Amino acid sequence: MRRLNLPFRTVQKSVGKSEAVPQQKRRLPLRRLFVGGALLFILSVGTGLYLNRDAFKAELLALSAEAGLQVEFIDIIGRNHTSDTALLSALKIQKGMPILDLDLQALQNAVETIGWVRAARIERHLPQKLRVILDERRPMALHQRDTGHVLIDRTGAAIAGADPSKFAHLPVVSGQNAPEQAARLLDALKTEPELYSDVWAIQLVSGRRWDVHLRSGIAIRLPERDPGLAWSRLARIEQSSNITARDVSAIDLRIPDQLIVEPNIPVSAAGQKT
Repeated sequence: MRRLNLPFRTVQKSVGKSEAVPQQKRRLPLRRLFVGGALLFILSVGTGLYLNRDAFKAELLALSAEAGLQVEFIDIIGRNHTSDTALLSALKIQKGMPILDLDLQALQNAVETIGWVRAARIERHLPQKLRVILDERRPMALHQRDTGHVLIDRTGAAIAGADPSKFAHLPVVSGQNAPEQAARLLDALKTEPELYSDVWAIQLVSGRRWDVHLRSGIAIRLPERDPGLAWSRLARIEQSSNITARDVSAIDLRIPDQLIVEPNIPVSAAGQKT
């Protein structure tokens, strides 16, 4: 759990000559606050002042803040990537604000506009603490677009505000509608950790099947059905023959119980006419 440092709010009040400036903020007892609030409400109804209920509410909130019901701390739970700046900008809370005046639903909606935040919950802990519980998006891969790479989560949604360069270790996903379907394949590839450690990118071909590109430059052509089974078969072959270390350009697993290896044949340069 981390604590968010709130900016201080400075409130200036004019002080008359006969008024003494207290050395410490005076706090009203809570019992006095609520009794006073109840009396104010009864008087307002009896005299017709209830029509000006906004002013009445503001006065009661001011009294609650003087009694100590004000924001002093914000505890953040579940934060790994969301910045302090983004949270403070969304919350728009300053130290000393009446804690009873906070609209928790509005604050939750504001926090959930942050790119890293999938969902949030805001709790008020009287007298002075606000708790923000974050469910952050989990980065899964980099989606290759015409304009560059974008960080995506397991649902395929782009994580707004994330810096893709900080996640270069994640696999690259390409192909039409690939982000929404990538999580299932990546989960299957991770079942073979040694082979998965060499995965650089996955590409959805014709919207039906995947090619897996290794860092060595080899393309693994997986079948449309049971790609995870084919991947496991390749892992067993790799353990016995170290096939990915050979000079090949592609390994085709699309035909069940068969493995077709395409050698890496260099293209010769065109000759010159004499």
